[in-house]
Amino acid sequence: MKKKLASILLVTTLTISLLAGCGGSKSSSDSKSSGSGETKDVSELVIGEIEYSVVNDGGWAQSMHEGLVKACNDLGIDTETNLLTMEDISEEDTALLESTVEELVDEGADIIFGCSAGYSAILAELQQEYPDVIFAQQSNDVYDNIIEFQIRGYEGDFLNGYLCALMNEGSDQLGFCASMDEASVRTAINSFALGAKYANPNATVQVLWADSWYDLDIESQNAKTLIDNGIKYMGMEASSPAVPQTCEEHGAYCVGYNVDMQESAPKAVLTSFVWNWAPIFEDIMQKTADGTIDISANYYEGGECAALAPFNQDLVPQDIQDKVNELRDKINNGEVKVYAGELKDDQGNVLVKDGEEMADEDILAQDFFVENVIGGKK
Repeated sequence: MKKKLASILLVTTLTISLLAGCGGSKSSSDSKSSGSGETKDVSELVIGEIEYSVVNDGGWAQSMHEGLVKACNDLGIDTETNLLTMEDISEEDTALLESTVEELVDEGADIIFGCSAGYSAILAELQQEYPDVIFAQQSNDVYDNIIEFQIRGYEGDFLNGYLCALMNEGSDQLGFCASMDEASVRTAINSFALGAKYANPNATVQVLWADSWYDLDIESQNAKTLIDNGIKYMGMEASSPAVPQTCEEHGAYCVGYNVDMQESAPKAVLTSFVWNWAPIFEDIMQKTADGTIDISANYYEGGECAALAPFNQDLVPQDIQDKVNELRDKINNGEVKVYAGELKDDQGNVLVKDGEEMADEDILAQDFFVENVIGGKK
């Protein structure tokens, strides 16, 4: 990650293409602390945003930023004056993060959004120093004094695996370009593989690792290796456009990740998994303004929050689009459970018994690979 001095970016214009709805309940928590009851016009809120990368990175940071901009626009918050964006704030630089929070507080921030999980511990500590500021953090229900938010991204990954397997007629082999060996990445791989298996019981997913969150050269090399091994369709968990562009160059296809990547490779990207954070952000902002916010709230949303970008109409036949949409509806209404049994790992061990479903905490902390994944790390 880059290391720069924090600076306030006054956002100008941004084209947004995220879906609006979000399935499931808005929030859940054990309610250990609540808002003060003071009210404020929501349009007057000052929003602080802390990003580990730049907001036009084409990946994770951009998806977070677009969600915040959309939420502000929907609520009438002026993004030119009231959205304070701090870029390139390293997760490893505690002093920089602390000074960034201090600067945002001095600028009058009512809410500070930590847009990467690596900020969690420090922001939980700083909340005690700035009790009048609401801290909201992308994380997994660990702390009881900051709002934590997460999306059931595995639903979108499952749909993308299903799509690729349907498109991959005549072959059982799919690929996956992975970033770091971390729980959320393992979840993306496993969910893609389970979706592929839902379409084709014989489908396998070959994984190659970049061992980096963002490395264009390695990501491109991995995609090329998969293609050279006869794989024509692949998933990804990466932020750069390297995988889609490599697929396009060599006549292969993929699904994008984080944001809609079709523009980067219009002859290769079937659709993309996109993080639709805006409904979560809007709820946090509105409840802060109303004085009803619960600072121990935990958002863990699926449905349209785990969204797919529009299908590439030139690449995906209508009948396959219809099948993917039908499966999405079944997931949203609970008819299909992504992590339902019987489910085995790649060593033949039973992870979930027939008729049972994996608990949320186990889905979030995956340390396994499902049975049709090849190349998972040990």
